[in-house]
Amino acid sequence: MTIYELAGQYEDFARMVEDGDIPDEAIADTFSLLDAEFDDKADALACIIKELAAEAEAIKQQETALKERRQRKESRGEYLRGLLGESMKRLDKTKIETSRNVISFRKSTALVIADEDDFKAQHRDLCQVEEVVKIPKKDITDRLKAGEEISGAALETRQNLQIR
Repeated sequence: MTIYELAGQYEDFARMVEDGDIPDEAIADTFSLLDAEFDDKADALACIIKELAAEAEAIKQQETALKERRQRKESRGEYLRGLLGESMKRLDKTKIETSRNVISFRKSTALVIADEDDFKAQHRDLCQVEEVVKIPKKDITDRLKAGEEISGAALETRQNLQIR
């Protein structure tokens, strides 16, 4: 039986007790039995939750390690690409063809702006302006706690399950 089903049984039994359908001598024993079974299920469920949290943390650590490893590989590859390109330029080679690779230069065009702030000041018409609107939740929370009324905002008390 699931914890959800047990909670439903507990509620049904409590309703039957309120209606007077259960003899007084059976009430304490049944509540005790349902309570113990619910506590056992809750304990097992808490263990599963803690195990999943630990696995998620281990995966997160692996993600971080893999990301760092990937970034090192990318950085090393870019360094070697630059080294190869500079070496080919020094030897005045534009193309190398082997059975495994064809290495050559291709032309491209890239925009270079020497001083971005100066460019923005001089060419405002060429620049795009982005507006970012953020709600400062901590500041609003502090103001509401201080008693200030802000339309459209309210503090809500919640119950968060804690497993230690």
